[in-house]
Amino acid sequence: MESLDRYSHKSAGYLKGVNNLVFYLFLISFIIIVNIFGYSFINIREIKYLFIVNILLVFVFYFKLFGKYWHPIFIFLGTLTLFQGGLIIFGDYDDYSYVWLMGANFSLTETAIRLTFLLISLSYWFTLIGGYFGKKSIVKDKNFSIYSNHFLNRIKFFFLIIYFLTLPFYVYKQLNYFSFFLKYGYIAFYQTSDYLEQVGYIPRAISFITPLAFLCFFLLERKKKNILFISLPFFIITLSLLFSGFRGSFFTFWLTFLLFYKQKFNNHISYKSLFVLISIISIFGLMISLFREGIQINLIDIFNNNPIFLFFKQQGVSYYVTAMAIEFRHEFAPRIFHYLVIEPFLAIFTKLGGTPGNSFATDLMIKINYDGFLHGYGVGSTYLAEAYLLGGIPFACFFSFVLGFLISRLFSYFEYTTIFNKLIIFTFMQYIAFLPRDLLFMPLAQTVKVAFYLPFLYVILSLVAELFKGVNE
Repeated sequence: MESLDRYSHKSAGYLKGVNNLVFYLFLISFIIIVNIFGYSFINIREIKYLFIVNILLVFVFYFKLFGKYWHPIFIFLGTLTLFQGGLIIFGDYDDYSYVWLMGANFSLTETAIRLTFLLISLSYWFTLIGGYFGKKSIVKDKNFSIYSNHFLNRIKFFFLIIYFLTLPFYVYKQLNYFSFFLKYGYIAFYQTSDYLEQVGYIPRAISFITPLAFLCFFLLERKKKNILFISLPFFIITLSLLFSGFRGSFFTFWLTFLLFYKQKFNNHISYKSLFVLISIISIFGLMISLFREGIQINLIDIFNNNPIFLFFKQQGVSYYVTAMAIEFRHEFAPRIFHYLVIEPFLAIFTKLGGTPGNSFATDLMIKINYDGFLHGYGVGSTYLAEAYLLGGIPFACFFSFVLGFLISRLFSYFEYTTIFNKLIIFTFMQYIAFLPRDLLFMPLAQTVKVAFYLPFLYVILSLVAELFKGVNE
């Protein structure tokens, strides 16, 4: 009788969960329909308000479906808001209707503006729905749990040794890059490869092992004290990357680090801490932007003009890339398959992306400002633009759903898999956060690069293990 009651209670809970899901899906479907009609008929100067309401509703539904917890879907929705929505939210009609990015000088058609707003808004919802279904998928594989604590402590210790052995090469590389930046400026990184040759191939290859070993230690360690003791010096070292102008690489790495740190210890979202985090990123982001452009930093002006508003508006220019993909689809769509075939290899063969005809970002820059392209400037890309070029709004929605599902699925799988798989998932999540401003397959490209180095890391790990085995004997 007791088991029957327990079964009935479980069945009732299951039915309640299904009813809630159906209810939320119905509401979201209704909102999507409102978006389609709203962006078609609302006055062009007023549609930004529909966009803002849309974003607020997305985050309300996130907290309903995911709870007040850190999740990669939350981070992705945040970066989507920053890179695609910042200009819309904190700008006016002239800001989002006239393209001035990288020397461009033209007005968008009303159709392109409406479709861009609709495309971005739909991506929010389909990513959220996909993420929820991925979250509900049950992961039963628990390979990593078969290892004993003794084994995990030993392998963690070996990764720490590898980290310290390769750290001098990493510091050497970062100092050389920073010295190059101080001498020639940020844009010089895109004009020449002298900074790579200055460091040398072998030191660069060895230095790539350093963050991998650091992450392996972090992902295995369970004590806060030990993680903070190792992470703080590495954070300070990586500041050279930030001061060299590479804000995206720095912030996405440590934001992903924060995500998995929260997963380990306290996954609850604190609104106060979130506001502090956004404020810090905004202030330092603006300061680094001024620093790399050689403009004097005036903190009083930054704070007087609201750093969060300024930062979001500054970073929101990737909206223009999405809009231009819609505006000039007839020019770039015929080449999209060629772009996407090359993209998975661009993290290793970086020069390929700068060759005309091999990248949407490169070809778009050539179209709007050829002289700027010759001087090393670029507009970047966005997954929305490339997904739209591939199959219009329907495919962009489908891709957003699959992306959300994959993000959630991998995050659920993360806890139960092996350390090298954790490393690959971490890398994928890091570059997913930058996807609203990057190539469609860049997360895959960076994952391929890490996977390329994993055999070398495994060999080094085996050698260290054998060395200590011999010492113990």
